[in-house]
Amino acid sequence: MPFVSRVVTALLAVSALTTAAVGLAPAERAVAAPTATASGSRYTPLDTARVFDGTVGTTPVVVPITGRVGVPANATAVVVNVETEAPTAAGYVRITPAGTDARVALQEFPAGRTISNLATVKLASGGVQVKVSAGSARILLDVSGYYAAGSGSTFTPLPTVRVASPTVGTTPVPVQFAGKGGVPADATAVVVNVETNAPTADGYTRLTPLGRDASVATQEFSAGRTVSNLAIVRLVDGSAQVRLSQGTATVFMDVAGYYSASSTGSVFVPLDTTRIETATLGDTPRTVRATGTGGVPGTATAVVANVEVQGTSADGYLRVTPAGQDASVAAQVFRAGEEVSAAVITKVTGSTAARAFQAKVSRGTAVDYVDVSGYFLDGTSASGTGVDVSWPQCGSSLPTDAAFAVVGVNGGLANTTNPCLSSQLGWAAQSSGGTSQPTVQLYVNTANPGRQASVWPTSNTLPNGGGTVPNPYGTCTGGYDAACSYVYGWTRAVEDATIRGITDPTAYRWWLDVETEGTWQTDRSQNRADLEGMAAALTSRGAQVGLYSTTFQWTSIVGTVPTSSPLYRLPSWIATGAPTLAAAQQACSGTPLTGGSRIEMTQYVVGGFDRNASCV
Repeated sequence: MPFVSRVVTALLAVSALTTAAVGLAPAERAVAAPTATASGSRYTPLDTARVFDGTVGTTPVVVPITGRVGVPANATAVVVNVETEAPTAAGYVRITPAGTDARVALQEFPAGRTISNLATVKLASGGVQVKVSAGSARILLDVSGYYAAGSGSTFTPLPTVRVASPTVGTTPVPVQFAGKGGVPADATAVVVNVETNAPTADGYTRLTPLGRDASVATQEFSAGRTVSNLAIVRLVDGSAQVRLSQGTATVFMDVAGYYSASSTGSVFVPLDTTRIETATLGDTPRTVRATGTGGVPGTATAVVANVEVQGTSADGYLRVTPAGQDASVAAQVFRAGEEVSAAVITKVTGSTAARAFQAKVSRGTAVDYVDVSGYFLDGTSASGTGVDVSWPQCGSSLPTDAAFAVVGVNGGLANTTNPCLSSQLGWAAQSSGGTSQPTVQLYVNTANPGRQASVWPTSNTLPNGGGTVPNPYGTCTGGYDAACSYVYGWTRAVEDATIRGITDPTAYRWWLDVETEGTWQTDRSQNRADLEGMAAALTSRGAQVGLYSTTFQWTSIVGTVPTSSPLYRLPSWIATGAPTLAAAQQACSGTPLTGGSRIEMTQYVVGGFDRNASCV
């Protein structure tokens, strides 16, 4: 079993490992088959309700959410409007999962200026926390919906499109969304960017379900100053309503997606807020890669992010849209020298390795910071990540959301068979796919025991009429040298391909699992020859081969691989031991095990299982 899996299993299921270690396979029971349903949460819109109103300073204040205003105990995240009123000093407000203090500025403010912005926040212990960076302010939190597993609405991202631009005053104006911009009649809520243009008086904008006038300020504005920000609003009979607290203004509404009961929509996976980009924006759209850095998998359909701009060189506005689209939507409006932030939910497009959206400013330049707090997955794409299993998982219920799977052929030693190989291959075959990785892959344990081997080769001839090994190190005569190490590795690989229960070796990519827990010779060049023999035996049968290890273990066992070695160009699968997809993705940019290859996958650990991120 790969190193990380063995360590985790030892911690979580010592008794099962002990049984297997003495050669007794645990009793097999039916394992759960992967399905085409993504492991995520669905959205339930609510009539906006206040959950917090209090003074907040630079020390985080924890706000309990679950069990209040209709948010259930199993909620994974909430959508909340955050109003910062009369701050005593210039700064920014942060709202994050309870117990975490990520470096995300939900919104910047000058002293005395009231602001509002939307946030989608992962729940931790049923709550969130809020703080300001300097001084103090009155903070109002209004929940407009929540995400939870099970019932609720899925999300369908749309190319951003304008659906309404009414002149609005203090009397609510109905706005129909159903039937416009791709929003269907059965939509339960919409994601809409709201721009209040040239208001005639100081005040605030309210966007609420039709017939509801909750005390929520979608955005605050001063006379003559245009503002924009995101809202998620529940629909009543396909409509919402908008009004101002004072004066009049033109209110532009641009839809970026909708929620509905559709079984083919996307489900939400919240993240601890993670920064994925710091860059300079200009008036030419910049592609922002959403996948592969911050925990967003390659099968994501949309991302939830906070985009902050600083050092704005001119008055203008920020646009965030799907890649290739430059819709007339201002995610946020700013003045020269001003810092602003905007919540965005945007569709991502492109290859699974580099799904992206784009951002630009209308004039001048600005530095942008992009912080991802969640993503949406197509309901047919599963998790977008892989899972690897082997003999320690015999009898266990296996994850049902694997996009691809890697199954161990051996039972913990290079000369043994995984007793659950057949059932685990059946489980793996039902992985959803959708990534650049083969849906089912294999890994084999490796070793070079030398004098400790129960059977050590004495010639280049394989046992049982298996033929002669074409040996680049010469003739094996039974010595503990490179020539016999090569034959030993070749022999083990032939057994893996022919007697373990693999019907078609060419149907899989095979990973050579190289760990210090195996038995190895002290001469690393002999260990390299052993692995070269294994790789050559598998490739001679038409199989693809890769190398699994950590940098430390690989260096200890094999050392530097010369360019002349057939191992030099084999892809790497790196074990990180990390607990998050984001950390595994970051390891994709590390150093491969050999100089001529690339990192194909990285492994992390969550929920007691090894997960794998695709790096390509």
